[in-house]
Amino acid sequence: MLLKQSKSIYFFYNYLLWLEHFTSRRRKRRDMSQTVVLKVAMPCEGCVGAVKRVLGKMQGVESFDVDLKEQKVTVKGNVEPEAVLQTVSKTGKKTSFWGADEAETAKA
Repeated sequence: MLLKQSKSIYFFYNYLLWLEHFTSRRRKRRDMSQTVVLKVAMPCEGCVGAVKRVLGKMQGVESFDVDLKEQKVTVKGNVEPEAVLQTVSKTGKKTSFWGADEAETAKA
């Protein structure tokens, strides 16, 4: 009987260690907030509204700023840069990462 109890305590302890490790990994992944900056062709306020609408529905976005004058969109949150680019591209606006155009012209 004592052997059964010690085995079950051992397995329970290992389970608790595994659970702590697993949840801490998920917590770290969830807390990995980053900033994505995009250059988006937005000629009017309607375009700004379209970009705000799609970013407002995107999961992981904590905040965003749309600057019509600079044609710049800044997104902060637990998001993948490529996913943000694809989401904003769905509005039909020409979208690229901020600074990507300058990098391409410097290579040429």
